[in-house]
Amino acid sequence: MTKIDRKENPTFNHYSDESVKEALKKDLFKRCYLCEEVTRHFEVEHFYPQKYFSHLENSYENLFYACQKCNKIKPKDINTNSENEILNCCETNPYEYIKLELNTKECKVEVTQIKDEPDNGNKVRETIKLLNRIYNGENSKSTSCEDLKDDIKEKIEEFRKKLDKYEKTKLKKVALNSIIEEISEQSAYITFKKWIIRDNHTLNSEFGN
Repeated sequence: MTKIDRKENPTFNHYSDESVKEALKKDLFKRCYLCEEVTRHFEVEHFYPQKYFSHLENSYENLFYACQKCNKIKPKDINTNSENEILNCCETNPYEYIKLELNTKECKVEVTQIKDEPDNGNKVRETIKLLNRIYNGENSKSTSCEDLKDDIKEKIEEFRKKLDKYEKTKLKKVALNSIIEEISEQSAYITFKKWIIRDNHTLNSEFGN
């Protein structure tokens, strides 16, 4: 999950309207707000379930761009009460609380809490549980996490090659632009990439901000 700054303000009668879908594509850059995969195949998801919060059914702030896999894996009771509420990435930056790292040896995604605050503590823990379910298949019968991890591995390997090239080349400008593009809002799996940079002192001093 990565921070989302909404800019669109669509006019619509129902959340299934095309104007909503187009607005979500722009605001979330065609990226699933949960797993961070960039995909054209998405569903309009209610952050707070419409079954329990009917007054938010057609509230744009409650609507998110979610891939079909995550929308299926996400438990139906998420965000139905304060005990199982996750972080809202339009209000809070998950990057400040959660680290995502691909462990290639064990073929799993390490989802680690790095910060705790009284106001967000439970939300962080619930978010980690959900991300482990999505990335690692924990407490889920779905096997889609394997395809997802394969895609993450491919993208991260490409990113590491670009970082390696940047560190070795004398033509920094071209390599620099390539890396900036990789961690831009239009890119997939931004959180993974930002943590690779953050864990490298030299790279963090150049790209950390």
